[in-house]
Amino acid sequence: MNAPRQAMSSKYYTDPAYYALEKEQIFYRSWQFVCHQTDLAKPGQYRTQRILDENIVIIRGDDSVLRAFYNVCRHRGHRLTEGEGECKLLRCPYHAWAYDLQGDLRAAPGTDDVEGFDKSRIALSPVRLEVFCGFVFVNLDADAVPMSELYPGLRKEILSLKPTIEDMVLACDDKIPHESNWKVSVENFSECYHCPVAHKYVVNNVYSGTEYRISVENGVIKHFTPTVNDVEVHGDLHIWFLWPNVAIQLFPLYKAVTVRHFESLGIRDSSYTYTWYVDRDLPRAHLDEITHYSREVYQRYNGLEDKTIVKNVQLGIESRSYDSGPLIITRSPSAESELAVAYFQDRYLSEIGERVE
Repeated sequence: MNAPRQAMSSKYYTDPAYYALEKEQIFYRSWQFVCHQTDLAKPGQYRTQRILDENIVIIRGDDSVLRAFYNVCRHRGHRLTEGEGECKLLRCPYHAWAYDLQGDLRAAPGTDDVEGFDKSRIALSPVRLEVFCGFVFVNLDADAVPMSELYPGLRKEILSLKPTIEDMVLACDDKIPHESNWKVSVENFSECYHCPVAHKYVVNNVYSGTEYRISVENGVIKHFTPTVNDVEVHGDLHIWFLWPNVAIQLFPLYKAVTVRHFESLGIRDSSYTYTWYVDRDLPRAHLDEITHYSREVYQRYNGLEDKTIVKNVQLGIESRSYDSGPLIITRSPSAESELAVAYFQDRYLSEIGERVE
């Protein structure tokens, strides 16, 4: 009889060397979620996005094109801006160098008498940007494979279930700090073995925990479970997890869409952001219900429950008594299967250049 599949060693969640390796091999080479395209609808609207030690500014140009740049002035390296807002020029707060919405330098005070200085040859460093199903992603790898090629057929699949996804608007969002390595949070999200134990409210009131199924297709971890409410109004639960740290979720509450983003902030620190998008014509009463659910119900149950779970997992894997444990991978599809956790760990090891057992 074969022994059960073992989970990854705890060293991958605790060793600074692996955290440093992840930066270059994973986060600086993968598509990272920013926002929905309707969040940056007007020319001049921008927002910044941290990707570990790098910071990116995403802005809509006068020509309505979305672009991304390193958030770094080309003069002495000062950060150009913070947060989000609206502008006509990106003006550095250090020496007032100003860049237009296409990233070209337009003003550099005091340079008229500098021999050989040519503003037309200076521009912000660009970053790859793509819009996928209405969502904005950036990639620091200039040679990255386009998302449509990475996930063939996925856009069509998502649009078939949510045709309006490219025109949805922000309802609300929240960011929960996780006292754990980002992989602990992703792996917790990648199975519902814990749902009937830890998320009793949700599996009794929103979707089925016992009928929960997870599969892996063409590099996408897919979740499905039927709703326990009016399926015509609310829809079933569908989730598409895209490597390495974002999930698009069709949620059974007036067919809202939530994006779950797992950001790495350090070896044992991460954040779990969930952002809710709704149809433009959703009645106000339904929007209020979604907002209430997000702020009052979800945080109290799923959000805080998961926060406690991942903290305690991190503490456990840091114990000298623990290195690895068996994964529960059932022979046939089941709500208990940790198949997706195994897939995620194999993908992780492959990406950092470690041998997959």
